[in-house]
Amino acid sequence: MTKFVRQILSIIESPKLYVPVITLLLAIFLINASNKVIKKILIKNSKTLEIKRRNTIVVLIQNIIKYLILILAFLICLRVWGIDVTGIIAGLGVAGLVGGLALQDALKDIIMGCNIILDNYFVVGDLVRFNDFTGEVIEFGLKNTKIKGADGTVYVVANREISKIFNLSQKTANVIVMAPASYENTEEEVAKVMRDICAKIDSWDDTLDKTEYLGIDSLNDSAVNYCLRAFCKGENQFVVRRRILALIKREFEANNIKIPYSQIEVHNGKRI
Repeated sequence: MTKFVRQILSIIESPKLYVPVITLLLAIFLINASNKVIKKILIKNSKTLEIKRRNTIVVLIQNIIKYLILILAFLICLRVWGIDVTGIIAGLGVAGLVGGLALQDALKDIIMGCNIILDNYFVVGDLVRFNDFTGEVIEFGLKNTKIKGADGTVYVVANREISKIFNLSQKTANVIVMAPASYENTEEEVAKVMRDICAKIDSWDDTLDKTEYLGIDSLNDSAVNYCLRAFCKGENQFVVRRRILALIKREFEANNIKIPYSQIEVHNGKRI
């Protein structure tokens, strides 16, 4: 019995047993601690980061750290058991290098996706302009972003290509509208109506600051262009512009301000 107890104690006291156990427990502790720290750090940005994307990046970082800790713990256990891990580490390095080269575009997409999230480039629902395409961000992933244009076209762009993008929702948009009026109406008549229009625009909920009447912008062949500038959130600029045009038409009609259209006059003269 004493011999058996001694054998048990020798096994328990052996580093080959207690070191792997301690390593495993320490790995679990580090994984749980890192998960809490990551969540706490990203919660500070919860007002600016969209919840779905924040959860995505939290899970991504947690998984990366978890696998790194588990790989390190596994290598420590192998070393304690007398297995040479030098060859394994070299093999992992070569495999990682080959995998990195094969999946470098995917890795670039994921890295850029993380940058977009952390730097708050945009959130789902923002109005953005990428190259010559303007639309609403309808879906965001770690590999690509989907932008929907006003005509319903969905533009899918790889995240690695988004090095420069204009977020129209994070700034105040200037909505400049031209109102064509006939030469038959005097400047004073049109200016009075335009100032009344500006006052009505200021009462709208989707406009910001004070709408400005800028005066005559150009003298065209058949019309005088009067100009005003309104301010609104970037995502509302197209709606506000359409509302302003409709208001101008109604007010011009109500105040006998003629909106001209292109005309051709034909004169009968003597035959040459």
